[in-house]
Amino acid sequence: MNGWGSLGRGEAWGSGPPGGSGPLVAETMRGVCFCLLYDLCCWLAGAHRAVSDEVDEYTMTDLRAVQDPRDRLRRYVSPKLLQTWEGALHPFFNSGFLLDPELGEAGSFRDHGRDGSGRTKAELRFGNRSSIVDSSKRRHELPPRDWILTVWLSPRPGSYVDNATIRLA
Repeated sequence: MNGWGSLGRGEAWGSGPPGGSGPLVAETMRGVCFCLLYDLCCWLAGAHRAVSDEVDEYTMTDLRAVQDPRDRLRRYVSPKLLQTWEGALHPFFNSGFLLDPELGEAGSFRDHGRDGSGRTKAELRFGNRSSIVDSSKRRHELPPRDWILTVWLSPRPGSYVDNATIRLA
């Protein structure tokens, strides 16, 4: 089920009761979390290609044809947050590093509903067995660990992912 419909019109943002998200918004949030994680991994991997039809979990159907993951992210992540990530990741990219992503199945999804400011919050836990490839094409295995992606959506209809963090579980 694609809870987004047509990205940008914001039908899914305002759905659900205050203080809780309800099933449609929970499913939408799960999709947002997956799409965000997928697009971040593609960006870190230097992958510039459309999202394959085989990736069922990528629910933002209107963005599938967009080849550049940063262009996909620009459509649903706040410009301020994306700018912060670009600055933080500048040393990674300047060093010639790339991520070779290998993520395990999502272990759990938790919808926290809306906070006091009206932002919807959700968490996606996932396993990571990725590697870093350096500028000499040497692979450096990262230790297998579980991580938690936390996402906050703006309360404004048709708006953005306001904030997101990734931390060790």
